[in-house]
Amino acid sequence: MQLRPLIVDLIAAAERWQRLAQNLLAATTAGAARTALLTICLVAGFSGLSAFAAGSWVASAPALRVSMAERESLSAPLLPPASVRAGEIHSVIWRFEAPPGATLKGRLCQADSCVPVATMRGRSRALAGLPATRPLRFHFSLDQPQQQAVVVRGIQLIVNYL
Repeated sequence: MQLRPLIVDLIAAAERWQRLAQNLLAATTAGAARTALLTICLVAGFSGLSAFAAGSWVASAPALRVSMAERESLSAPLLPPASVRAGEIHSVIWRFEAPPGATLKGRLCQADSCVPVATMRGRSRALAGLPATRPLRFHFSLDQPQQQAVVVRGIQLIVNYL
């Protein structure tokens, strides 16, 4: 039995679940999204995806006031649940809200490894291979000096790991 095709199929299935979870996050309140995502994770686990020790975790951070261009404001740490004891990041999906017209510079980081966050919703594999057991943080700064302060809300992150 060749393992590579099985892994490719697993990743494709995980990405389909990921898109479904992202759509749920966009369409529901935070509490309802967590409940829906938990249901998805349970169904995915019972359908055999858990046999490969792949998984996802979801974290949220409180609103963050960003007031300077020359200094970053850091979100609260986005922590994996205690049940995640091993694994490497495969991909991340993020979502946050900023007021209309606000321009921010953003990064999502784990220690010194960062990926630029250019939009309020997105996904990346740039952090692939990093430990899924360690916290991540959003780093935001104003795009223009002397711009009015901006409050970033609805900070959410999904980490898919293998």
